[in-house]
Amino acid sequence: MKQLETKNQKLITNVLNFYREIGIDITVHDKLFCKESFLFEDNKKNIRPEINLYSKKNKELQIKELEHSFKIFEGCKLKKTSTNFVSFYGNTNSKLLIIDGPPDVDEDKKGVPFVSSKGLLFEKMLNAIELNMDETFIIKSIPWRPPGNRYPSKEEIKICRPFIINLINLLKPKIIVCLGEVPTFQILELDESITKLRGKWQTLKSNEINCEFSILPTFSVSHLLNRPDLKKYAWEDIKLLRDKIKEI
Repeated sequence: MKQLETKNQKLITNVLNFYREIGIDITVHDKLFCKESFLFEDNKKNIRPEINLYSKKNKELQIKELEHSFKIFEGCKLKKTSTNFVSFYGNTNSKLLIIDGPPDVDEDKKGVPFVSSKGLLFEKMLNAIELNMDETFIIKSIPWRPPGNRYPSKEEIKICRPFIINLINLLKPKIIVCLGEVPTFQILELDESITKLRGKWQTLKSNEINCEFSILPTFSVSHLLNRPDLKKYAWEDIKLLRDKIKEI
């Protein structure tokens, strides 16, 4: 038992050293080597990866390093049951950040967001306001598919949040669109249905970089595929996005 504990401590130490080497600051709780349930205790995150926002490294490199640290992160149990980590996608200089919910089966297989019919519909939505996916930056609120496409737990949503917040601070987008309840709940920490929140601009404040971000919650593309009758409401939200883009 003691040998196993020592081995685990060495493994965690190696991971922490790797994070420091690539420019990520780590906050370590003094009970790091306690039982695994500690990972999900409120205000007691054992590992909170934070990018050094004032690093001399260029933004694109920092984003790649953040993505790598997210990919090797072992704190989310969904990693063990999924096929692939769904990578970041898009233009790092875009002023529009799209945060989607967990991957579906096709995204999990290919490791990229918005493939098959889901990707076609989302591209059409963007094209309707004279945009395409390559002009945006797209991330998953949770990059690993939950088994059976089940709804992720609050712990699974919460433990991925620091990575998403750090990415937002790096990208500094003018507008963030949250597709569905999972990213909306994760970013805004509001436990309300997407039906109530959609179409209403919200604000996310970042004290770290003294900045505010405009956030628009709307229905997820997967939900629209299952409920075509909701597309008319999604179109109203897309028009709000179009008008906001004209302002920046």
